[in-house]
Amino acid sequence: MIEEHIEVVEVLGDQLVLQARTESACGSCAVSKGCGTSVLSKVVGKKFTRFQVDNNVNAVVGDTVVIGIHEDALLKGSLVMYILPIVSMLFFAVFFDFVLPLLLQYRDLIIAGSSITGLILGFLMSKWYFQRHSNAQHFSPVVLRKIIGHGKLQT
Repeated sequence: MIEEHIEVVEVLGDQLVLQARTESACGSCAVSKGCGTSVLSKVVGKKFTRFQVDNNVNAVVGDTVVIGIHEDALLKGSLVMYILPIVSMLFFAVFFDFVLPLLLQYRDLIIAGSSITGLILGFLMSKWYFQRHSNAQHFSPVVLRKIIGHGKLQT
């Protein structure tokens, strides 16, 4: 289970609205001053993500809770989001490369266009997959525990 500490910003009935700060993946890297990703994250600034979870620990606004998500859900979601569009793009490119005659005018342009179409189709399939499974408990984060005071766990 992957865990993260997140602050409660609102309580809506039996649901908590949590706000997490999006971190740069390489914030602690030794070469961050010369890294393009680090520079880009400084330009874009800090971003926050809000989402809702069940309030199973009786948390209130201002509390910090520990949420968790299964590792296999994160891995499966990453595969669908990143690999599916790339595989779709490659499939379309190879398919049209195989089907089109070698001496066809604009053959390379057609293959490039078909690969872009495959990439877009892959993104749409990923979006459809996540919309279809958005209510699945497996992909939903859960509140594991509430932290009170300065880093003390509530039992």
